[in-house]
Amino acid sequence: MAEVLSPLKSKCVAGHHGASEKSGLKMGTRALSGLWQIAGWDDFESAAQPVLSSLGLKDGGTFRIAQHADGATAWRIAPDRILIETADPNLENAPELMKLDLSHARSVITLEGPSSRDLLSQLVAIDVTPMAFKPGEFFQTGIHHVGVLIHCLNSDRFDILVPGTWASSVWEALYENALPHGVETLEVA
Repeated sequence: MAEVLSPLKSKCVAGHHGASEKSGLKMGTRALSGLWQIAGWDDFESAAQPVLSSLGLKDGGTFRIAQHADGATAWRIAPDRILIETADPNLENAPELMKLDLSHARSVITLEGPSSRDLLSQLVAIDVTPMAFKPGEFFQTGIHHVGVLIHCLNSDRFDILVPGTWASSVWEALYENALPHGVETLEVA
């Protein structure tokens, strides 16, 4: 299998940046263990259930709440479409579903720290306050005119899934808006 190279490698140079002595934010990236989109038509729920069950997932989640199991996360992005992050190679052989490997087509930008919600509120037209955007929830929106999926992992930690071709542009928009908060960038391994 080909090695997945991050388009953000040149952007993620470890260091502290911005006006503040203390970082209110940490930005980095992480590798996807494997990202699949499954889709179907007639009776999608029944066709998807064996795949989801094999990954330990109860179902494909809702349009707002991700489903988690050991080593797998599912985001329902449309009535008949689910994104699944998993390293399980058996997903390739799922019958009766259209499968698309997006592992090489998406990048993940990680964002954490007490100022992370402030930064997101500057860039997205969605309420990201703790009462409106809770851990385990996600939404699809745009940052800098690029479609992204933002997953709230805990009160101040987020994963932002972005198309690989636009990862650098989204990184720059986040970084430039993070500078007044003080930002620590984490080096890509």
